[in-house]
Amino acid sequence: MKLRHLEIPDKLWNDSRIKFEGKMIFGYILAKGFDRLVTDLNVGEIQQTIPITNVGLLKNLQKLERYKYLTFKEYSKGMYAVTLN
Repeated sequence: MKLRHLEIPDKLWNDSRIKFEGKMIFGYILAKGFDRLVTDLNVGEIQQTIPITNVGLLKNLQKLERYKYLTFKEYSKGMYAVTLN
C-alpha cells in the first residue's frame, strides 16, 4: 500500500511567479480538499488563517489557474468551487 501524505508540490514552491500568499492559499486548499477533486472555498473561511480580501483571493486564484495548478469557478460573491489539477 502506498503511503499518501499531504505536502505542497516542489514545483509550486520553486515557482517564482507565484507569491508566498498564493502558495499558502494553495496549501490551504490542498489541506481542505485532500483526496477530493472539488472543494468549496469561502473567502471568510480562509481569512481565519490568511489575512486576505476577496479581491486578493480572486487574483491569487487566477494566477494559480493561469499556471495550471488549479481551476476555479466563482458561483456566488466570495464563494468558489475549486478543482485541483
